[in-house]
Amino acid sequence: MALAYDSEDPMDGTPGLPPPRVAYDRTPIHRGSVFAVERVTFRDDAGRVIVRDVVRHPGAVTVIPVLADGSLVMIRNWRVAVGAWLDEFCAGKLEPGEDPALAAARELEEETGFSAAHIRPVGVFFTSPGFADERMYVFEATGLTPVPQRLEVGEQIEVVKRSVADVETMITRGQLIDGKTLGAFTLWKHGASGSGVAPMGSPELNP
Repeated sequence: MALAYDSEDPMDGTPGLPPPRVAYDRTPIHRGSVFAVERVTFRDDAGRVIVRDVVRHPGAVTVIPVLADGSLVMIRNWRVAVGAWLDEFCAGKLEPGEDPALAAARELEEETGFSAAHIRPVGVFFTSPGFADERMYVFEATGLTPVPQRLEVGEQIEVVKRSVADVETMITRGQLIDGKTLGAFTLWKHGASGSGVAPMGSPELNP
């Protein structure tokens, strides 16, 4: 039985490269509302038995909303896991079988109170491949119009608008420390155009 990275859609730019190891045992040890944990057993190149606990995640989206004046819509989000307010781009988990572009449009409305005329794929990356298989799909949202914000129970979110220069300054000063936001901003700033993104439906809404 192959591991998750034994994929027909490799992300390392080397199609057809075989995985170095193959799991021969997988044992579910936790299943929650957001992710599951699986104990994976395999042999290394020397034949030694290796055991790893791997987080299985359905994937997620994050959105870079760009206003008409070029400023970016961000959120300040209270994160229970780290006990701090973090500056982020809005984001959310994919539902089973959900088109990432549709999820991006949904999360944008729910968390920021903006609807987008256009959702453009920017790129995709693994968030923490050392122990998890979560893929983060990055989108740019433009043509923004205000809509009612729809926060989930327990969410504490403040919507803020920042210039690109302000975001760059925050990064330089170590004030922006959310990994997905750093990765998404880097892809977007360097002009990524969806390479590697494989959404399950149309890559753009209302082109």
